[in-house]
Amino acid sequence: MIKYLIEFGATFLSTIQDVAPIILLIAFFQILVLKKNIPNIQQVAFGMILVIVGLALFLMGLEKALFPIGEIMAKQLSSPEFIAKWSSGEPNWTSYYWIYIFAALIGFSTTIAEPSLTAVAIKANEVSGGV
Repeated sequence: MIKYLIEFGATFLSTIQDVAPIILLIAFFQILVLKKNIPNIQQVAFGMILVIVGLALFLMGLEKALFPIGEIMAKQLSSPEFIAKWSSGEPNWTSYYWIYIFAALIGFSTTIAEPSLTAVAIKANEVSGGV
């Protein structure tokens, strides 16, 4: 358990480093370019903390679950035994068609199943007044 907490701490700090330039850029434009105070600064700060924690947990989930499964599947799909079963003769790039099909399906399903893209589009439409 301690190992995971240490790992989460490292991922959390890395996420802060990745998100900080975006936060600074938004604050710079809001305060110095638009010359407006940030309304509800406490809610905005709390939201930023939630974003960072959520991203850190998401990244840990990817590293602990999805990446290992993907690596195992890639090794299995590209193993010589599997390729020999589905190809005739010497393997070439067309012998790996199962990998291409799998990659296309993963890409398609990821795009279709990504609700955050729809949520961002809806929020941007609300904020911009439909522009």
